[in-house]
Amino acid sequence: MKKIFLVMSIFLFIAGCEKQNTSTENDLTELSAKSKSAKVDVCHNGKIININGNAVSAHQRHGDAVDMDGDGLFDIDNDCSATDCDDNDAGDCDNEQGTAELLVGTWTPTDINIKASVGAQSVPDYLVNEVGLSPEDTAAQYELLQDEFETQITEELIFNADNTYSSYFNGAYDYGRWSLSADEKILTLFEGPIPDIIIIAINSISEDTWDATTGGDFLRDLDNNPATIKVLVSVEGNVIFMKD
Repeated sequence: MKKIFLVMSIFLFIAGCEKQNTSTENDLTELSAKSKSAKVDVCHNGKIININGNAVSAHQRHGDAVDMDGDGLFDIDNDCSATDCDDNDAGDCDNEQGTAELLVGTWTPTDINIKASVGAQSVPDYLVNEVGLSPEDTAAQYELLQDEFETQITEELIFNADNTYSSYFNGAYDYGRWSLSADEKILTLFEGPIPDIIIIAINSISEDTWDATTGGDFLRDLDNNPATIKVLVSVEGNVIFMKD
C-alpha cells in the first residue's frame, strides 16, 4: 500500500454541528407522547443504552443525551455521537451539510505535528536516558525522525460523492472506496484491489478545514547501531487538511 496518513490506523473524533432549538409546541407534544410509549436510545456515561420512554426525563435531568428521532445522533454534546442539529427530525438539518457532503473534494495537508514515544518515555527522553545521547544529538536525531514521518503523509486526498477516493503520493495515485460510520465519526478507507483498511476518526471538519489525529507503532533502530535490537516506537500526530 502506498503512503497515506503514515500508513497507520487513524483515530479521531468529529465535532457535531451546533444544536438548533427549532421545536414548536406541537413538536414537543408529539415528542412527549413518543417518550412515554417507545424505547429511546440514551447516551449514559459514554455508552448507548435503550430505555423506556417514560424514563427519558429522569436521564435528561442528570445530563444524559437522548436520541428522540432515532437517527443515531444525540441531542446535546456527548461521548456517543456527533450532536444532532435537530433531534425532532431524522433528516438533514436545514442549511447544514453532513460529514459525507463535506468530505467530497480535494484535501491537502497544510500543518503536521508529530510526536513519538518508546513505552512511557518520549523518544527524546529515551535517547538520553537509555541510549546515552547528548541533548544536542538527541534533538538532531528526533528532528530527523519527525521529518521522516512527515514525508510519508499523503500529498493529496480526493473524495468523490460515489464513495470512491484517490490518494496522491510521490508522483502516483492509489485508489479505493470510503465509508462513514452511522454517527459519522469514523471514516474507513478500503485501498487497493485486495484492500488495506485504514481507519480514520475525524476531530472536526468544515467546508474548508479537516482536523485529523494519527497513530501507529513501528519497529525502529533509534541509535543507528546494527548490533542493538530495534525498539517499538509509537507515533502520534495531528494533521490539518485544507480543501482546494
